[in-house]
Order: sequence, then structure tokens, then C-alpha cells
Amino acid sequence: MKRIHTGTKLGVRLLLTLTLVLTVLSSCREDYFYDEILPEWLGGSIYEYLQEEGEYTTYIKLIDDLGYTEVLNLTGSKTLFVANDAAFAEFYKNNEWGVKKYEDFTLAQKKLIFNFSMINNAYLIETLSNYYDGSVYNEGTAMRRPTALQAIDSIAYEQGDKLSVGKYFNSRRDKGMYLLKDHTLMPTAYFTQRFLSRRGITNEDMDYITGAVFQGKQARENGDVHIFDTKVIKRDIVCKNGYVHVLEKVLIPPANMAARIETNPNTKIFSKLLERFAAPYYDAEINVRYRELNPSFSDSIFVKRYFSQRGGTVVAPGSSVAVSSLLPFSPGWNSYSTGGSAALPGDMAAMFVPTDEAMNAYFNGGVGELLKSRFGSWDSVPDNIIIPLLKRHMRPSLIESVPSRFSKIVDDENYAIPVEKSHIVGSYTGVNGQIFYTNQVYPPVDYISVYSPVLLSANTKIMNWAIRISSSSVDGTLFEFYKLYLNSLVSRYSVFIPTDDYFEHYVDPIAYGQDVPAVLKFKYVERNNSVMAYVHKYDKVNDMVEPDPIDSISSTTAPNFIKNRLWDVLDSHIVIGEISASKKYYVTKANDIIRVDGNEPNMTVSGGRNINLGTSSKVTRVFDQANGKTFFINNSIQPSLRSLYTTLASNPEFSEFFDMLSNVPSDYVAQIFYPQGVDYAVKFFNAYRYTVYVPTNEAIRAAVGSGKVKTWEEINDMPAGAARTAAIEKVVRFLRYHFQDNTVFFGDNVNALYQSATIKTDDAKTHWNTARNKYYKIGVVGSANAMELTTENNKKASVTSLHNIIAKDYLFAKLPTAYKNVDGTGPLSGSNFNTSLISTSSSVVVHQINNILTFED
Repeated sequence: MKRIHTGTKLGVRLLLTLTLVLTVLSSCREDYFYDEILPEWLGGSIYEYLQEEGEYTTYIKLIDDLGYTEVLNLTGSKTLFVANDAAFAEFYKNNEWGVKKYEDFTLAQKKLIFNFSMINNAYLIETLSNYYDGSVYNEGTAMRRPTALQAIDSIAYEQGDKLSVGKYFNSRRDKGMYLLKDHTLMPTAYFTQRFLSRRGITNEDMDYITGAVFQGKQARENGDVHIFDTKVIKRDIVCKNGYVHVLEKVLIPPANMAARIETNPNTKIFSKLLERFAAPYYDAEINVRYRELNPSFSDSIFVKRYFSQRGGTVVAPGSSVAVSSLLPFSPGWNSYSTGGSAALPGDMAAMFVPTDEAMNAYFNGGVGELLKSRFGSWDSVPDNIIIPLLKRHMRPSLIESVPSRFSKIVDDENYAIPVEKSHIVGSYTGVNGQIFYTNQVYPPVDYISVYSPVLLSANTKIMNWAIRISSSSVDGTLFEFYKLYLNSLVSRYSVFIPTDDYFEHYVDPIAYGQDVPAVLKFKYVERNNSVMAYVHKYDKVNDMVEPDPIDSISSTTAPNFIKNRLWDVLDSHIVIGEISASKKYYVTKANDIIRVDGNEPNMTVSGGRNINLGTSSKVTRVFDQANGKTFFINNSIQPSLRSLYTTLASNPEFSEFFDMLSNVPSDYVAQIFYPQGVDYAVKFFNAYRYTVYVPTNEAIRAAVGSGKVKTWEEINDMPAGAARTAAIEKVVRFLRYHFQDNTVFFGDNVNALYQSATIKTDDAKTHWNTARNKYYKIGVVGSANAMELTTENNKKASVTSLHNIIAKDYLFAKLPTAYKNVDGTGPLSGSNFNTSLISTSSSVVVHQINNILTFED
């Protein structure tokens, strides 16, 4: 009887398919006529077809030897992907098993070829790409299905260098072991036209997947179907118990990605890194099943598993403690799944695997040199640092990783992976994913950003701890804010990092405002990845620290305290933007003001307190990174601990202006200062940076003498009422006009308008054309040796030789007096010092000017 081959009209195919399906379904009924007699038009069985064709004698031998003759002669529901005798003849010429003739096949090899070529259901090529996801029928979106191959069909005995190089295999290296590379089913992968069209995968993409681009093979044409990288040359041969599809070559079950990378002589470095996260596990179920089939077997079978978030394990052999470093998924997971009730058919994983040449080139040049200088060799790089590199090269979806989508690929932190087609030098389609071999390494952003030197240095563990501590989002999700912040490649940063040896003089701002000031000395505790703060009494008058600590605070018992203080340090050491040789003063993320003297590499950095004490931090090393520079320094930068209140009060040159600021009548609602921070803070400051212009004492006296400004004594003598309130408000508005948003520094080149702290309440025209309900402005023009201000009424004032004085107003969760002192003394009802928290702060630069600032005549 004539059979239906490739090219038969679609209508006939569908009719035969429907008839076959009905036959299979109906055979479940009792006394069905065709249980014993089948329609003549349906033809013979799969086995009979292979016999009749005469070119499948090798494949028939496989069927006979494995006891499947009767199965494939009966009614049923099978799909076979077969190779003809000519394909086997080519196979014998060159194959990885060294088989030269049929007789050379072992029983295990026969099982591998036959069982992997069979699916236990009947599928036309076009219906292969359809599947059910729960109750939903999906058409054209499947690419994988389980085969008849079982894990125990082939179990290898491995020892010596055949075993994984991972440390967990060392105890069995000499003795060896029976080892399964994975215990899950090995699916087949197929690429039909319907699937490729539905998923937007191009012919060129397929040429990279099948290796045609690299091997000089014929490019894919529309309508071609591939099983892994093997082309289907005959399709949809209808038999009474299923379908036969003929392949152009013998299909050997591909390895999973991890196994292939491990055996590839050109990817030994990358494989060795992967194998750190693999271990053998005794599997009782596998052992029982295998012994049922092989009663004489008395050894033990182990399964290789990877420490991973999906498809592997999180616990090392013999341990109940979770492993801290996990791969995103197991690269050895045969039945890789993206999740969901039917996730196996729709996709598989992908990996970009650098060749050894690429790995060595990266390690010995460019960004990779930082790794080499720190660790010396790939083998010495710790697991927690290797994991981000491996994760960057592991892709959860092949569909989203094909060459036509390279420009859109991002990692799990949403950073672009700059892979290009020219980087791909080879490929391999495994049972669980696609390997693209590359001539490039794609380092994680952790390796190239300003955070990288902190991560990779042996002596920055305290700051690394602070950067890696998680924050909580509004919905409670934990994320590493500072790591994400410093890894941003759309910003430029200058980050100053005190090394661990010099983290010994943090003057605690809250303790500074108490009766017993204290210095914290931070130490990293390797044993449990924690940070300890040792508390030392501090003489703030003489800047002397007592040598013996009076207490210690650990991140394990008071995590919020340690995090709060180290984040305060971190914020005060980050500058957004570049450090320029033409500029000295910068504002940090904490709104602290720092001064940078000298040029790279001979730079020093001073905070407000450093300037007051005549000290500085010296830059010891500079790292030029992808998004800025990281500067290692030999001491933490000390921000000012003097509030604006104290700064003005302690300087007699500012006394007249300070008296006006600090003596606003107590019955007036809008005070300038209020108790907060170290002592007092400006009430209208709002976690920002400000400039305050302080008229000389003579200028204030002249303004009072001319009647431009009333004294508080004059106002206090006025009777209560609207006139007195108006007089107070006028003076307060005058004072606030001397406060400016944004810092400007004497010595910088500047020509700009800045907003003051006084709101315009009328429609009168002003020099700077400020509208009603907007803040009055101050015009500032500065050069290396001068700075001049122009007011809203076009009056001038010049900055004197008393300038660039730095102050800082802290805002604490509670006043310092609400906490006990560091030595336990203080208010009986006070909270423990280790519960104190810094909320925020504002920084101020103070300039003296030779005239008052006014906004109206």
C-alpha cells in the first residue's frame, strides 16, 4: 500500500491524523471492532514501515535488540525520529563514542539512541508545537517534549579527572562513583516553522543555533524543521501506531549545558567556576529503581546537582545549612523549566560561555586586571564574587536570547549585556538550553562600576558591608539600595572609601550632643559577616580618644544602629559628578561639604570638621571605573559637627547678625532656630545645602542706625497687636533673605541667580523680576578672588576675607537628651544609646559680606 510522505496535501494529512486519533481514543472502548482489525487504508505499523522501506536495517536492529519489536508492531501512539542506514554509515566514520560498526555499540548506547528518538505520543511535525497549559490549548508555542529515555538508561562510572573538578567530589576522586549528570527526564528540542514564526525567531537566529554560521552548513530555509541541530529530511510518515520523521543524521542525545561545558576543551576555565557549585548526592529512589532492573548491582548511585535557586539544591552534602552563593538555575537540570504548569514545552535556557582564550584575555587586561591584582588567579576568586559573573552569563530564556534580540538583552538587575553577533564563535544545543560560545567576557556591573574596588578589595569590608545591607521598599521588598545606586551607569560618581585600617575615628553626632561624647571604632567580623562598633569616650575640646572601649555594639544585636551610622558615613563620602582640578569644594550625597586639595594621585580630602581641626584624609589609590572614580583614603572624612547656631555664636565677627537670628520674640510662630540635632537647627532647613551671608557687625549697626532695621528691643517695647506682629515679620523676612538655597563657594567661577528663603508677597516689580508667591532671588557673581551679590532692589554686597566656613545641622529621630549616654548615665527614662538614629542633615557654607541684603527700598 502506498504511504503518505512529506509533501502530501494538508487536508489529507489532517484527515488521517483525525482518523488515527479517533482510532486510538476509541480503542479504549470494550469490544471495539478495530481492537483486532485495523482499516486497510491506514497501512502497517511503524515497525512494518521501517522493514518495508529497506533502508532502516540498523534502526530495526536497535528495536529488536531492545525488545521493542512487538510494541512498535501493535496499535499505540508513538512518534519516532529515525536515521537511515546511510546516516549510520556516516556516523561510524566519526563519532564521540568511537563506534566503528553496529557491533561496537554497548547496550547503554543503544538505549540512548533509541529511547531518545521516541516520544510516547503521536505527533505530526506541525502538532509538535501545540500543547496544553492546564486547560488552555496553545498552538505553535512548544519546542520541547519528554522522550522515552530514562535517567537510569545510562549510568556512567567516573573517577579521577573524569569527575567534576568541584571540591565536593574530591573525597570520591580516587575511588570513583556511579554518577548521573541529572535525574530528571531528557527532553527533545525541536524548532518548527510555526514555533519560530510565533516567537519571532529568524532564519539567521537558527543558523547560529544550529551552528550553520560556523560550520559552513546550508543556511536554514523557511519550512525547515530541526531536532536540536539536526534537520528533518522526511516528515509526517503515517503509520497505524504513530508517525515517523526521518533525520539527516544519527541523533545522539545531547548533553545538558553544564555537562557540555565541562567536556569542551576550550571552556575549562568557565566550567571550573561552574563546578564550584556542584556536588554529588545519594538518591535513594534512583538506587531502588535501578536495582529492580539490575538485581546484581550492589554499589551506590549518586546524582550531580548544582546549588541554585531553581532546579538544583540549596544545601551542601551532609549539611542542613543553606549555601549562601546560588546560581540562578541549575545548568545541569535536564528538564529545565521556566515555571508554570506546562513550562517545559515553551522555552529553555541559554548561556553565553566565554572561551578560555577570552577568559584569560579578560583577566590579564582592562577591567579584569583588578580581579587579577586582588586574587592572582581565577581559582582564588571567592564564590560570592564569582556568582555575579556566572549569573551575568546565564539566561533564563532562549527565546529572549537569540541574536536578533541581542540589543535588548539585560541581566536580572536590568543592566544591558553588550553581546554582539561578532562575539559568537560557536554554539551547542543541549537538552536544557542553548550555549553560545563567545570571544568576550561580560562582567557584571559589580566589576566595572565605582562599587567594584570596594567589592574586590581585601581591605574595604566595612564599607562593602554597608553597601550590601538591604533596604525595604514601600511594599516591604528588600533590595540593596547603595549597590544599585553606585552601579548606575547613567550617573558619574566620585566615591571616597576609607579602608578598614582607618575606620577608627567616627565621632558620633548624637553622642557629641550629649554629656558624654564618644568615638566609634568599626571592625569587620569575618566569622559571621558582621560589623562591630567599639565605643570610646571622647574629649571633644582636646580631640582626645580614650584608648579602652567602654562598650561595643554589634550589627547582629543592633543592626539598625550600625546600618544608620555607616550609611551616614557612606553618604558623606559620595560625590555625584567628577572631581576637577579647577574646583576645590564639593557637596556629597549627605549634603556634606568637602574640600579637595591637590591633583591625582596626590590628593587630600577634608570635611568640615577636618578643616576646623587642620586634618585631612589622604588618597592612597585611584580606580578609574565605568561610571566614575573610586578613591581609597587613609581616614574617614569627618563632616562638621558644628551647627550653624554654634558657628555663628562662637564667632564674634558674626555677633550682631546672630543676636538678631537667635532673639526672635518667643511668641512669634516662625522662629529661626529650634532645639534639634547636636544643639539647635534652622527650622526651615530641609535636608539640603545652603549658603548663609552674614553682614559684618558694622553693616548691621549701620542698618539699625539708619532705621532700615528695627532692633528686637524696639519691637519688644511695642504693644501686642497687628503692628508689632508686622514689625517682627518684617525683621524675620529681612533675616531670611540672607539664607540661600544651594551652596556657592568663594573662589569658584559663578554667575547665577539663587533662591532665598523669603517669599515675595506682592506684585511690585523687582530687579530680578520675581513673581508673587515665589522666593526672592540673589544674583551671585564670583571669580577666583572675589564674590559680589546683587539683591532684588539692585543693591550690592561683597564677600569679605571671612568665607567658606562650613557648618552642619543634623536632624535626629529624637533629641540627644532623650537617649542615655554611651556609658549608661543620663535620663532614667532615656532610650539606650544603641537605639539612637540619625534622620537627616543639612549643610551650610557661611560667607561674611560687607553690607546687608534687602529686597525692597
